This record gives sequence, structure tokens and C-alpha cells, in this order.
Amino acid sequence: MHSILRQFQLYNIVTVVAGIPLLLGIVLAANTILSLDRQAQTSRLDQEVIKLVILFDNLAHNLAVERGLTAGVLGSKGNPDQVAALKGQRVKSDQAIASLLAYQAEQLSSSLIAPLTADIESSLNQLNTVRAGVDELAPSIAPFAYYSHINQLAIDNSRLMMSEVGNEQLSALGGALVSIIIMKERAGQVRGALNGVFARGSATAAIFASIDNYIRSGDYAKRSALLELPPAFEQQLLNQERDPIWQQVESIQKSFLAQKEQLNNINGPNSGEWFKMATQRITLINQIRNALQTEMHALSEQRSIQTTSTRNLLGFVSLAFSLLLLWVVIASVTNLRQRVGHLTNTLSNMAKRFDLSLDLDQSGKDEIASIASSINQLTHAIRGLLDNVQQANDHSTDRLNTIVDSARSLGASSQTTMAKCDNIATAMTELSQSSVEIAHSAERATEDANTMNQQVLECQNQSKLSFHSVKALMEQIEATQTCMRELDKDTQSIGQIVDTISAVSDQTNLLALNAAIEAARAGEHGRGFAVVSSEVRDLAQRSQQATENITKLLDRIRDNTKRSVENMDKSQTAGNDTYHSVDVVRSSVENLENAIEQINQHISSIASATIEQSKASEMVDKDVDVLAEIAHQTGNQANGLNEIVKGYQSEVQEMQTQLSAFKL
Repeated sequence: MHSILRQFQLYNIVTVVAGIPLLLGIVLAANTILSLDRQAQTSRLDQEVIKLVILFDNLAHNLAVERGLTAGVLGSKGNPDQVAALKGQRVKSDQAIASLLAYQAEQLSSSLIAPLTADIESSLNQLNTVRAGVDELAPSIAPFAYYSHINQLAIDNSRLMMSEVGNEQLSALGGALVSIIIMKERAGQVRGALNGVFARGSATAAIFASIDNYIRSGDYAKRSALLELPPAFEQQLLNQERDPIWQQVESIQKSFLAQKEQLNNINGPNSGEWFKMATQRITLINQIRNALQTEMHALSEQRSIQTTSTRNLLGFVSLAFSLLLLWVVIASVTNLRQRVGHLTNTLSNMAKRFDLSLDLDQSGKDEIASIASSINQLTHAIRGLLDNVQQANDHSTDRLNTIVDSARSLGASSQTTMAKCDNIATAMTELSQSSVEIAHSAERATEDANTMNQQVLECQNQSKLSFHSVKALMEQIEATQTCMRELDKDTQSIGQIVDTISAVSDQTNLLALNAAIEAARAGEHGRGFAVVSSEVRDLAQRSQQATENITKLLDRIRDNTKRSVENMDKSQTAGNDTYHSVDVVRSSVENLENAIEQINQHISSIASATIEQSKASEMVDKDVDVLAEIAHQTGNQANGLNEIVKGYQSEVQEMQTQLSAFKL
């Protein structure tokens, strides 16, 4: 389901999701409105049914009155008052007939009304004949049966029409009204029948049976009315029953029914009194009928107005609410589409241009605003991170440049150290050769001194030769002194070189320490660099140890050289004395012998010092070779370090290029 929904744009989904309930709501509202319209039509139909029932009831009522007055005219043999009253009632009856026949229903089907009115209209065709016979006091058609027939048709039609009523309350009132109409009709029939009986003073069994049937039917109708009437009308009917006239009429009816065995001599009020009392009773019943008609008419009107108003109100509210919802949906979808579109376009621009300086619109409190706020927080965090990375990259670049410069300096220092080591090796070789020559010279001097000592006795004879020998000796001593001074200078130069090497070692150690620190900062990328820096630091320490050894050896050489110089100075002094005393050799043979002995000792010291110096030179030469090898290795490692740093520089430059693509 989620994969399917992802195939559509969000605003389309929202439109469908919001539109379907809206359409369903509109359909349901339309269905409700149609239902209310049907109820309104039903109410109008009920209203027309009630009107038609009232027309049937009015017809039956007026014909019942006319029937009673007709019986009075026939019973009184044309009493003028009765005749006048009958004529006035006929006018009312004609109006009721005209109203019924002129009624045009709008809702009721003509196929339903036509058969009902057709039967009554067919029966009414004989009305003038019946009236003419009554006026002549010789009716050819029994008026009582005729009017009763039409009234029964009206009652049946009313009962049939009430079955068409859709409202339960109206239907119940209609059923009660039909029962009241039947009561009134039966009361009218009893009034007419007993009016004739009391006028004649006798009755037949058929008349008695008819009157008994009318009374029973009226009682049944009253029972139905009491069951169907609302409480207020029920109480009204019960109150009417307690009326003295009603009770008196009931008493007269019971008295008549009790005279079943003496139908030829019926006791009772005269017809005029009876008719008056029966009419008053019918009037009481008619009051209930009129109240029911009024209630039904008002209820049908109210029902029609209420359903119509409800339909119109619901239609208006539904239309307004639907339009409002439609506007809300359209506005919401439009707003959603615009906001999502803006969000999408902004994110697309950010992705295409690597532009993190853009901020999304986070105004509002909905989910889109929350998403925009979260994305803005993310972009701000990324901007801060990239800015920190860029700064760190710049710092790394500076540090790598520093390391490159240091590596180059280290390489140059290594080259310089190697050159100095070569110079030291050359000087030490020369020093070693000079030491050998000095040793040889010392040996020769010793031999000469021994010879001189042996030939002391011949000294006088060989004074001239001794003079020249002493002169040669002085020259050799001066040469030796010169060599020793050069040796002292060379040892001093070697000391300076050793100091330079020591400084280079210290600087190398410091650079290696800095390189190790920078490698630790570089993390995983600096692991190889850390190994190289560790090796460089080890070489620097070894170089420092070697320089310390060389320094110690040079100190010893300088001490020996100093002693040799001092001895040579003494030898020179002695030689000078010898040189100046050659002329007095003869007188100073003993002094010469002592001086020769001293010279011999000095020469021995020189030989010993020269031997020690030669050994020290050999050790220095070895240490210089080690130092040269260390310097060579340091140079190689510096070159390797330079290559590694160049690789790091390339990676940093590539990272800088990638970072520069982002606009912060």
C-alpha cells in the first residue's frame, strides 16, 4: 500500500482522501435532502389527505343534519319551521358537495380520488329526486337510507384515505376522527330513527334491530375512539359523556331498547324533545370532531412547513457547508501543493547547487513547518560541520606544509650532515695519516736521540753535525708543532661539526615529535606518518648518542693534542736552547745529555699521544661513518615522509575542492 501511495504526489492523495469523504458527505446530504423532500411531499400529501377527509366529513356531517331535518319534516307532516330549517341546511349541504366535487389534489393521485368521488357523485345524482319527494311529503326513495348510504360512502372513503397518511401521529388522529365520525353518524341515525318512532309511538322489529345496530356500532366506534384519541381528546370525550344531555340521551336509548316486547306502544319523549336532545348530543360529538379536524389540519400544516423548512434549511446548510468544505479542501490542497512544491524546489536547488545557505520556510505549526524546521536545523548543523571541516582542512594544509618544509629542512640537514661527515672522515683520515707520520717521526727522533746519546762522546767532534742535526730536529719539531696546531684546529672544526650534528639531531627529534603530534591529530590518516615520525625520532636519538660519543672522543683528542702541543712547545724550547747552545756543546755535554734525555722522553710522550690520537681518530672515523649512515637513513626517511605528506596534501586538496563546491 505504501509503495502504491508513493507513486502519486501528496496533494493528489490529499485531494482524493479529502474529496471522497466530501463527495460522500454531499451525496449523503443530497440523499437526506431528498429524503426530507420526500417527507415534505408526504406531508403535503398528508395535508391533502386531511383536507379530503375533512371534505368527506363535512359532506357526511351536513347530509346527516339534512337527514335529521328531513325526518323531522316528514314526521311533522311539513312543519314550516322544520321545512325552513331543512332548506337552510340544504344550502350548507350543497356547499359541502360543491367543495368536495371542486377539490383538485396536487399530490394525490387522481386514480385514487376519482373512484372515491365517483361513487359519491353517482349517488348524489339522486339527491334532487329525494329532496323533491321530501318536499311533497311523498318520497319515492327512502331519505334515511339514502343519506345514510352517502354518509357511509364518505366514512369508508375517509377510512380508506387515512391509510394513505404517512405520519403516524396524523394517522392516529385520522383513525380517531373516523371513529368520531362513525359515532356522529350512528348518533344521527339513532336520532332520525327514534324521531320517527317517537312521532309514531310505535316501531317495527326491523326498525328496532336497525336502531339497536346503530347504538352498538356507535359504542364500538366510541371504544375505538377512546383507544386512538390522544390523552387530551380522550379526556374531552369522557367529559362530554358526563354531560347531562349525553346521559339523558343514553338513558332514552336504553329505555327504548328495554321496550323490545312492546314495539306497538313505545313510551318516550315526544319527537321534538328527542330530536333536540339528540341534536345537542351530536353537537357535543361534533365539537370533538371539529377539534380533531383543527388539530389534524394544524398538525399537517405544521408538519408540511417543518419538513419544508428543514429541507430548505438542510439544503442551504449542506450547500454552504459543502462549499465551505470544498473551499477549505481546495485552499488546503493548493496551499499544500505550493508549500510542498516550494519545499521540493528548495531542496532540489540545494542538492543541485550544493547550496546550504538556503533556508526553508518554517512558518506555521503543521507537519511541513516541522519538516522545514528539522531540515533547517540539519542544514545549519551540516554548515557548521562543513565549516569546521574546512577550517580543520585549512589547518591540516598549513600543518602539512609545515611538515613538508620540515621534511625538506630535515632532508637538507641530512645532506649537510652527510657532507660534514664526509669532511670529518677526510679530516680524520688526514689526522690519522699525520698521526702515523708523527709516530714515525717520533720513532726516528727516538732513534736519533739514542744515537745522539751513544755518540755524546763524539759530540764535540760532531758538533757541527749536531748543529745541523739539531737544526733539522728543530725544523721537524716546528713541523710537528704545525701539524699539532692544525690537528687542534681540525678537532675544533670537528667539534663545531659535531655541535651542528647535535643541533640537527635535536631539531630532527623536535620535528619528529611535532610530526608525531600532527599524526595523532590526523587520526587514521596519520598512522603511517606516525610510524615514520617514530623512526625519525629513533634515528635522531641515535644521531644524538653518536654525536655525544664523538664529542667525548674529540674532548680526549683535544686533551691529547693540547698535551702534545705543550710537549712540542717544550721540545721547541729545548730545541731552541739546544740550537743556541750548540756553540757551547763542548762545555755543556752533560747538559746536552740531559736535554737529549728530556727530548727522548718528550718524543716518547709524543709517540704515546700520537698512538692514542691515532686510535681515537680510528674510533671517530667509525662513529663518523655511523653518523653518515644515520644521516643517509634520515634523508631517505625524510624523502619518504615528504612523499607521504604530498599524498596527504593531495587528499586534503581534493577534500578542499569538494568542500568548496558547497555554498555555506
